[in-house]
Amino acid sequence: MGLYFLIVAGIGEAMASAFDITHPVGHGIVGLLGVIGFPIAALLLSRALGRNEAWKTVRKALFWIADLSWISVILLIATLAIMTIQMARANGGHLPQHAPKSLPLGVLALDGWADRLIVLSNCAWVLVAAWHAIAVRRKHSEKVRSAEYSTALAPTEDR
Repeated sequence: MGLYFLIVAGIGEAMASAFDITHPVGHGIVGLLGVIGFPIAALLLSRALGRNEAWKTVRKALFWIADLSWISVILLIATLAIMTIQMARANGGHLPQHAPKSLPLGVLALDGWADRLIVLSNCAWVLVAAWHAIAVRRKHSEKVRSAEYSTALAPTEDR
């Protein structure tokens, strides 16, 4: 199930780049798939991988980074809400019809930093998981080669 969320999140993030902020509806919908889909995928996959003995050493790190991705989403929601309230106050209680070229005084645009934290945490989770997957694969390959080598050297019976 986690793999499906990861696929949906990847498609959403890729499509969000195609529908940039000049396409607010498309960008919002597909961006939501990526922003919400990845933390769900990271948690589900961390749980599934953590059950495997080969992944026990990295289990805490995967969960910690997966939690960081949720925290980043919550920070993004909070910063967008703060900016929206500040923008309404700066415009006499109304939001502008179009995005302004520059923000009025007193409006903090911290949502970009929260968005960067989302990207950073998502990349960190993928890097830790990929790094460990490579290490597990390498260890498994060495065991297989070692077993094949010892089998090849074993004495055979003449018939």
